[in-house]
Amino acid sequence: MKVSMLLFALALAAVPVMAEDVPFNGRILDVAADQDARPILRMVGSRYSFPRQPEQTISQAQACLAGQGGVTVVSADPEQGQLVATLRVDYRAVFSARAISSRMQLDAGPGYFQITQTDLGDAAGSFGGDQTDAPTPLTQKSGGWEKALDALVQSENKLVDCLYR
Repeated sequence: MKVSMLLFALALAAVPVMAEDVPFNGRILDVAADQDARPILRMVGSRYSFPRQPEQTISQAQACLAGQGGVTVVSADPEQGQLVATLRVDYRAVFSARAISSRMQLDAGPGYFQITQTDLGDAAGSFGGDQTDAPTPLTQKSGGWEKALDALVQSENKLVDCLYR
């Protein structure tokens, strides 16, 4: 009996965090449904059809991101069809300046690409000026989370628009 209880306890500990898929502005949010604050774990964009090879897509994405403020390319691997960047975007919510940050990953394959954003963090102030707080995880319980994600979506849309030019 004790062995079966121990095995049951170990099995419960190995269960991953329960995530719920929530549609948002043409994307899917993975939200930790088992936590009261409902932290947003990631935002997954559409899978875009794109008539290029991964190497071309990643090279063009690098050029597009070079012209955007608040974006730092962390790594780019054209052969693997992967680009990772950090985004830092200012926005306004509830009469205050806020800032949202994320880790953006662009995955490209023959004829497609998809953007996923993780490590979503929100802070008071702005990255360009008077930021006073370190970013905290973005949650659905925090006020203005929709405006924060809208700011990230706008930044992501700039990249998508540039890729299709």
